[in-house]
Amino acid sequence: MKHVIAVFIWTLLFISLGVYSQNKMHDFTDNFTNKIEVIQKYIEEDKLDKASDDIKDWSKSWHKEKEIWYKMVNHEFFDDICLSLNILDQSIKYNDKLSALEQVETIKML
Repeated sequence: MKHVIAVFIWTLLFISLGVYSQNKMHDFTDNFTNKIEVIQKYIEEDKLDKASDDIKDWSKSWHKEKEIWYKMVNHEFFDDICLSLNILDQSIKYNDKLSALEQVETIKML
């Protein structure tokens, strides 16, 4: 009977940690999705200076928080987002609105 109780406790613990990490990941992605949508609005409204400032802030917080999830989630997605973020920053720097919007959509999709 002790073994059954131990297995039941470990199963509940495992499921609880899975639900907790899933909720935290959902909050993490929602936060950054909202920020990238604000950047998209700035680009569409030709407020590239504000978009550039927001990208710098977003990039700092992105690199800081991604380290938490980098080991638990497929890190290729994080690398792809970082690549798109760099291209987005350069597109805004050179006033390439079409490329910037393309990279925003890529980031949102990833």
